[in-house]
Amino acid sequence: MPWYREINAAGWRALFLAGLGWLFEVYEIFILALTIPALITVFSLTRAQAGLIGSASAIGLIIGGILFGLVVDWIGRVRTLILVIFIYSLFTGLTALAPNVFWVGVLRCLAGLGMGGAWTAGAALVAETWGPKHRGKGGALMQMGLPLGSLLAIGVVLAVTKIGGDLASGPWRWIYAMGALPFFILLPVALKTPESPLWLGRVRSGKARGNIADLFSGANFAGLARAFGFIFFIQYVYWAVFTWTPTFLVTVKHFGFVHSLSFTLAQQLGSLIGFIGFAALVDRIGRRPTFTIYLAIGAVAVAAFVTVSQPFPLMVASFFTGVGITGLFAGMGPFAAELVPNTSARGFAMGLAYNGGRIGGLLAPYIVGLLATSAAGFEAGMLTTIVAFALAGVVILVSPETKGRVLA
Repeated sequence: MPWYREINAAGWRALFLAGLGWLFEVYEIFILALTIPALITVFSLTRAQAGLIGSASAIGLIIGGILFGLVVDWIGRVRTLILVIFIYSLFTGLTALAPNVFWVGVLRCLAGLGMGGAWTAGAALVAETWGPKHRGKGGALMQMGLPLGSLLAIGVVLAVTKIGGDLASGPWRWIYAMGALPFFILLPVALKTPESPLWLGRVRSGKARGNIADLFSGANFAGLARAFGFIFFIQYVYWAVFTWTPTFLVTVKHFGFVHSLSFTLAQQLGSLIGFIGFAALVDRIGRRPTFTIYLAIGAVAVAAFVTVSQPFPLMVASFFTGVGITGLFAGMGPFAAELVPNTSARGFAMGLAYNGGRIGGLLAPYIVGLLATSAAGFEAGMLTTIVAFALAGVVILVSPETKGRVLA
């Protein structure tokens, strides 16, 4: 029997909702990177100030992911998804009305509350609905919302630019206005999606929900620390590279903005290939070998992306940054869940690891922007990611293999 026939209807519905919730979350995150050049022009910002907008969004993601980690263990995965999708849709839509850069930052932070919670709820739902044999594939398929959401953002920005002209003249607001639509698209899907059977079983049996003390037992605490550390370094890499790629290509590589989007598109196509490859490998060879392969691909690709200037090699490097960096995200949900396999506070643990790890994403845009006072400084800022790749590799070396673990 093909593996996909071993997944029941509830599993596919859970994946569909979680994947779409994550896809639209990524759209709402990625439009900031694509509109930063316009925001710099409209509000006369330095690159460090522009980086602070990205950091404000990251603050919201961190707080929301941890806060809704508590909520998801109390009210369930599906109801939490409905709530957080409403939050990020509302505040992204309101960003279209922002009168100044202060309100852009505030609204991106508030939208981040919902965006952080969406990954937490969706990843927990998929991890608990898909069994040990195929959990890695389920997590990878959910995370394909990352490149698909980015491609959606690029497509919307290209369409708006073609119709409305220069984003800085006003059409940047249209892009954020469209960010209000996901709630209306996903509500009917959510209402037809069954709750996690593990969560329902815990509720019906009267067992504790969200007992944070579970996480301070030896095995759970060590697993949580490893998950946090690994995700911290990968979040740093992702936010450093993908927040600044369009601006880096315009200011250091001297491409026009629309031309720079072709390299960004290559990154996202590479991401799709990376996710497909990760899904094919992770349940066969295990978590540790798969992560190690992808860390190596990402580090080499970023070094090439920063140092080469000819269009074709740069396009190839862009493609493999997508393969290596975003491919790593394919395994984060299952890996975080499996590192804390026996807890009633799994949603909180996953939210804390993933969104607490986003502190790396909070630091990255500002650090790169702070260094980017010249072309050489911009390159140095982007190359700080090589250190983060190496440290993530160290975390994998000291982590156990979790392939096939049963969750309780």
